[in-house]
Amino acid sequence: MASGFTQAGWHASCLPWLHERQVALIGADTPQDVQPSGYDDVLMPVHAVSLVAMGLWLLDNCDLEACATTAAELGQWDFQLAVAPVRFAGTSGSPVNPTATF
Repeated sequence: MASGFTQAGWHASCLPWLHERQVALIGADTPQDVQPSGYDDVLMPVHAVSLVAMGLWLLDNCDLEACATTAAELGQWDFQLAVAPVRFAGTSGSPVNPTATF
């Protein structure tokens, strides 16, 4: 499915590594999947496998600047992240308002 669209992101070959480490959630300022993905039959293999087969939650299109600025100001790089999705029937996505507590 080569569309000429390119973006940085996770490659599907990283999924076993994430699974072995029992990663529960990944977030990025992109939609997660590298494009082109390298798989002609699956448009977004990271989404397809992580959500369906692994139960791995994805936070797409995060605005991480405020979090990075606060971490730098505090000199503290670990924090609690609370994410509460809205439960919609028959979907795999929801808007969220994540809260980082330092």
